[in-house]
Amino acid sequence: MNLDPTDILRTSRRFYAQHHLADWAEALPATASFADGEAAPSVERSFTHAFAFPPFDVQMAGLDRLIDETARKPAPVPDNQQYVEPFLADHWTKTPNGKVLQSTDDPGPRAWGAYVFVFAPNPVQKCWGMTGKQIREHFQAKDWHGLTVPEYLVLQRFYCEKYGDHRFFEKPEDDSGAHSLWLIDSMDDKNCSVALGSNRGLNLQACSITNRDSKRAAVAGRIVLLQ
Repeated sequence: MNLDPTDILRTSRRFYAQHHLADWAEALPATASFADGEAAPSVERSFTHAFAFPPFDVQMAGLDRLIDETARKPAPVPDNQQYVEPFLADHWTKTPNGKVLQSTDDPGPRAWGAYVFVFAPNPVQKCWGMTGKQIREHFQAKDWHGLTVPEYLVLQRFYCEKYGDHRFFEKPEDDSGAHSLWLIDSMDDKNCSVALGSNRGLNLQACSITNRDSKRAAVAGRIVLLQ
């Protein structure tokens, strides 16, 4: 994706319009530049992709609708890759409760206005096998952000429609067409949402931040405000 704010806005606004998220599209500026003159490509050499998001409160107000649009509705993929009813839980369980864990205590720059999440479309190699807490500490030391639940839901659907499967990554680790992720910026002081996407649908639940899983990846990025 071209890291030009005009192109990013066009792509993001089109996605929201196609998924009955008109209020998300309307919350984006009509035209934009990066705040404080920051050039997105200079944020980090490996952060080569970007997507625009409305302010955090708009996202959370529309979370139920977002889940319907990105985790339930059929996608233009083969029948054996279609979405089924998602497994949603705000704790680690074998029984879904329809809730998700997303910390709202300190959303940081996401609360200040519309923004672009500039990120690497592949896992952070150093973070394989780390606990959620260790990944958060590694990200904080680098001044990186991880994914929130709303950002993940948008991007996994965007990539499903782009690639025709549930890989999420630009360069999949294997040929399973699936992905497993820590959503680091969903985390509270005890738990973190984790996601598994595959042809069985989305599994989104929360586990302890002291948990580690050698097969679960983490995606890093930066928040760049729009003006």
